[in-house]
Amino acid sequence: MKRGKTGKFLTLVIFAGMFLALLPAGFCAEGQVELGMAAKYPGDKGIEKDTAVFFATGFENEGLDGWWDIRNRDGIKFVDDISIVHSGSKCLRMTAVKGKDEGSDMKHTLTEGVDQLYMRFYCCFHKDTLGPHHFIIMGTHVKGWWANAGSRPPGDKGFWTNIEPPTDERGWEFYTYWHKMRSWNNVDGTPNNPPEGDGRSFYGNTFVPDKQPTGLPRDRWICVEIMMKTNTIGKSDGEQAFWIDGKKMGHWKPGEPIGSWFRATFHTSGDYNIDPKPFEGYDWRSDSNLKLNHIILQWYISREHGLKSKADENIVYYDDIVLATEYIGPQVKTASNNP
Repeated sequence: MKRGKTGKFLTLVIFAGMFLALLPAGFCAEGQVELGMAAKYPGDKGIEKDTAVFFATGFENEGLDGWWDIRNRDGIKFVDDISIVHSGSKCLRMTAVKGKDEGSDMKHTLTEGVDQLYMRFYCCFHKDTLGPHHFIIMGTHVKGWWANAGSRPPGDKGFWTNIEPPTDERGWEFYTYWHKMRSWNNVDGTPNNPPEGDGRSFYGNTFVPDKQPTGLPRDRWICVEIMMKTNTIGKSDGEQAFWIDGKKMGHWKPGEPIGSWFRATFHTSGDYNIDPKPFEGYDWRSDSNLKLNHIILQWYISREHGLKSKADENIVYYDDIVLATEYIGPQVKTASNNP
């Protein structure tokens, strides 16, 4: 039977309705939210079987299988309060107790390193918590080696990046270590008393996208995704990027963004963006055997910082973690459960 204009219109409406029913809450009609492979697995059901996925967990079995180098196991608990969890029936809670400890962390290591890695996770900061000193890490290091804070890592030993949540001064950012990183000491990024100064001249270089809200976003689930891509040896063609609630906030790669280095920060606006030029990309490593091989789920609030807290416990929740070789995107829901 031949359809007229009305039939075509109804077909389009039905198709659009089916598509929108699968979108996550908070989808922007302007197309700001990027759906990824998770769109094929509503509620992340079965996503662990996808050939692009290395690891996926919603902590439903209340186990820590796949996690190693756990610091402060007492600060890690499973929560089965359905009013708190992001999806399913459970999530993970990490707690830093005021005057007692500095939180917890745990590491997942890939069987073999890869040249490009994506990590998507959901986090929820308790309404009374302080912001962390450091948060989630992605990167690599050779077995038996780990750098001290403030030291530039050798190109054949390791490189990594932290995704850090907003503070009262700025939004989400990368805090990054690699063998070509810049020092905070001098305007041109060189340390005092080269090449290493006092040994603590290289703290993480910062990459902060413009036009972000400030202040820690508390008491709601946030979808965070980070990506790193290794470089060709001898070239600065490495990359890193991150998305918040499915919206790409920043992507640093050869040729973009346009900005200026000032000390240890790459500025894309403001008074320090003095001589804007295309970003050069990352020369992450000098050895091709060094590949991305781990993530660290971290909740670190220094003891000194923790004493400023009004609450006795500073809490974060984690849920629905996926590691893959391609963009994962926000979790989607079935039509019957979609708000």
